Amino acid sequence: MSKVLIVDDEPRILLLLQSLLKSNGYEVETANEGAAAIAAVNRGGIDITVTDLRMAPMDGMQLFHELKKLRPAMPVILLTAYASVETAIEAMKEGMFDYLTKPFKVDDILACLKRAEEKVQKHESMATSMNVDAPLKYRFENLIGNSPLMTQVCDMIQKVAPTAATVLINGESGTGKEVIAKTIHKNSPRAAKPLVAVNCAALPENLLESEMFGHVKGAFTGAYADKQGLFEVANGGTLFLDEISSMPLLLQGKLLRVLQEREIRRVGGTKDIPVDVRVIAASNANLEQAVVKGTFRSDLYYRFAVITIDIPPLRERKEDILSLAKHFVRLETPEGEPTPGITPEAAQVLMGYNWPGNVRELENAMKHALTFLSEGDITPDLLPAKIVHHASAAESSNGHSVDDVSGNSSLKSFLKQKEKEYIEHILVASGGDKTKAADTLKVNLSTLYRKLSDEPDKK
Repeated sequence: MSKVLIVDDEPRILLLLQSLLKSNGYEVETANEGAAAIAAVNRGGIDITVTDLRMAPMDGMQLFHELKKLRPAMPVILLTAYASVETAIEAMKEGMFDYLTKPFKVDDILACLKRAEEKVQKHESMATSMNVDAPLKYRFENLIGNSPLMTQVCDMIQKVAPTAATVLINGESGTGKEVIAKTIHKNSPRAAKPLVAVNCAALPENLLESEMFGHVKGAFTGAYADKQGLFEVANGGTLFLDEISSMPLLLQGKLLRVLQEREIRRVGGTKDIPVDVRVIAASNANLEQAVVKGTFRSDLYYRFAVITIDIPPLRERKEDILSLAKHFVRLETPEGEPTPGITPEAAQVLMGYNWPGNVRELENAMKHALTFLSEGDITPDLLPAKIVHHASAAESSNGHSVDDVSGNSSLKSFLKQKEKEYIEHILVASGGDKTKAADTLKVNLSTLYRKLSDEPDKK
């Protein structure tokens, strides 16, 4: 069993936890303040630290930061009141192993320590077989785009992939949340094990529970044999829960128990089955609002909100559109055949569209174009009519094109026309949000309205 250091400035809590852990086979050392805890870790032999948050003169967060410098891989568990949960979540983002809210249950702290022990054992095993400080080789071949927003997403993936942290991916439909989940899994120590995905919105409540946790023979009508759930199938790997906001409240409670205790119980069963699964969840709905409405459990949200990755919609990263379009064309081109290009006119159409369906809609648009392409490059007439119509409407709203400018037009008229075309382009890129467009153009809103109007210039 591991040696656990308990840190608390209340003698009663120290005695209680010491007695509890010793009775469950742990070797225990105690400290009543931060300096004594640091001294104990420096002496060696400590595997896990459990510390209270509210202490003086050094609180639990300060102690965690000091211990992180001394023993980066040592699991630290924070004991906190419910009112300080946000502090605990911030600590987990910085590498805290886990937290428990007071008053905690005996089973909860023992389950948490068991998981911490498993982490210690895995770390020791890895340390003997490889250099644990060697950087992972991140593979982002399916994350296309060089926009600042996508660079931030890739940076987040690099930081979170090697950890065991639960991850919440936020983004509109079609932004590629499952691609992000696959990339995290592929670049994690669990890459050799399965990645199992389930869409929580696609299954009715009674089937969803059976799919996730499995069932025993006779549990319900049609249960003719025992069946493994997705947690068991994903054991050692990653479970991706898409559209987590659609999960029924009763099932949310059962999922929370699995995340805390790392055990599942099949529908109709009485036996707890240990599982080692990393959970990645995704939602296109605002979970904070769902918590306020009472449709999503706050404690489950806090479990998922430790690490969040926000995927920007395609309309907010226009600079990635052509890179993505060319990527999809390459994917759909049979091996050995030349990859078609995209004509400037088709590229203009793609750039002028707002992509409400995001990356998925762009992928479908390129598949549509290739289906009707017989030879040469992709031209506007091969793209879906809706997209071309939108681009034509946007161009019409801009007035005449450059080629339509009369040779007798003054330079002033020409420049005014091109200025208006550029403003309309930025407005489309901003999703019609004039305030956002004005910010991009670095003009005030009244100036934007004046330049968009058809009023003649004052002489």
